Amino acid sequence: MAASGLLSSPSLVSICDKSFIKPSTLTPSTLRLHKLSFVDQSVSNMYIPVAFFYPKPQREESNNSQLSRIADLLQTSLSQTLVSYYPYAGILRDNATVECNDMGAEFLSVKINCPMSEILNHPHATDAESIVFPKDLPWKNNYEGGNLLVVQLSKFDCGGIAISACLSHKIGDGCSVINFLNHWANVTRDRRFVVPSPRFVGDSILSSLNGPLVAPQIMSNVSECVQKRFIFPAAKLDALRAKIAVESGVENPTRAEVVSALLYKSATKAAAASSANIQPSKLVHYLNVRTMIKPRLRRSAIGNLVSTFSTAAMQDIELPRLIHNLRKEVEVAYKKDQVDENELVLEIIDSMKKGKLPFEEKDENSTTTTMYFCSNVCKFPLYSVDFGLGKPERVCLANGPSKNYFFLKDYKTGRGVEARVMLQKQHMSAFECDEELLQFASSSLPSL
Repeated sequence: MAASGLLSSPSLVSICDKSFIKPSTLTPSTLRLHKLSFVDQSVSNMYIPVAFFYPKPQREESNNSQLSRIADLLQTSLSQTLVSYYPYAGILRDNATVECNDMGAEFLSVKINCPMSEILNHPHATDAESIVFPKDLPWKNNYEGGNLLVVQLSKFDCGGIAISACLSHKIGDGCSVINFLNHWANVTRDRRFVVPSPRFVGDSILSSLNGPLVAPQIMSNVSECVQKRFIFPAAKLDALRAKIAVESGVENPTRAEVVSALLYKSATKAAAASSANIQPSKLVHYLNVRTMIKPRLRRSAIGNLVSTFSTAAMQDIELPRLIHNLRKEVEVAYKKDQVDENELVLEIIDSMKKGKLPFEEKDENSTTTTMYFCSNVCKFPLYSVDFGLGKPERVCLANGPSKNYFFLKDYKTGRGVEARVMLQKQHMSAFECDEELLQFASSSLPSL
């Protein structure tokens, strides 16, 4: 069955329960208002979506009792975790303020009437995986219900479990999301676990000097893109990194540098193959600046604590030269004051002055630069998120937030990299057949 047919089957998903989980302790009145930073205000209330798939638990029990027991555990631990992560239980008062009113998180329990393997081994698995997310919610720019955190617990016919969470980007970035998920999992596994109180940075660092932004500047748009997954095994990556080090002069090129450059090169080739006109392009990397701000922030700090750096590429640029240019831009970024010289902040300010969207570039001849974006969450412990069900069989990100986007994360085993690639549909077919890409990556996974 095609992915679209599989997901549109009316009998495939049945909602068993919908509830709202409040923090187990009321948020103090002194923390009632959470002021959003300039970057927080710049992004829409899009929902960052992460899902974890777990094989059937060893414990023998009926499907109904198993779902109910796991739901109870997750809800209790979520209530405890929200005490420390209280803004996620609030509601947006306006574009610059979260009212921490303990409204709570939305929690859905559903049954999926097929085995988990049918989703994970589906020929279009990255589309099929979206069934474990709340319908139409991932990356959505706004949600009428107002909840800033929505969770879905999915139980498959085979006894497998999926746990997904969609967290508002207004409150925090990918690092914030991963911190929350690991703490929630720790509490679920051990009720005695004490959640460290994270620092909600708010507008204390990247503040809006000229008053709050009336409306967001950065929106998601998944209408034009499809997602495919590519696995870069550790052995092939190590060989490529060694080769690049010799040919580029870059000392110890990282996995992220090598993979993002290769994806970028292959994507621009695919775009050129379907167009009569070769457009200039640029690769924009998002950069976690927690440890670059002085005084350094802990990795547990919550907020959109990011900047960007970018590199442009000429058509047919060789990979060693591209990685050499990328390393130069990384080194420049690390020398900057990531408060006063934050490239993302400067780009948003400049775009507002010029009345354009951020990262929308045109030259004097009105030629548009095609932008590609990369988020790197390698080394983030996604495969350590254990809710008492063991390590996840797979961790997935829903399609989005926009076209020409690369997500890099650790592969389940070893030091390989899994890339989730979002491109326009007409470009993806050429991209996934690129010979240079396929020397080092595979789009298939071992069957469950």
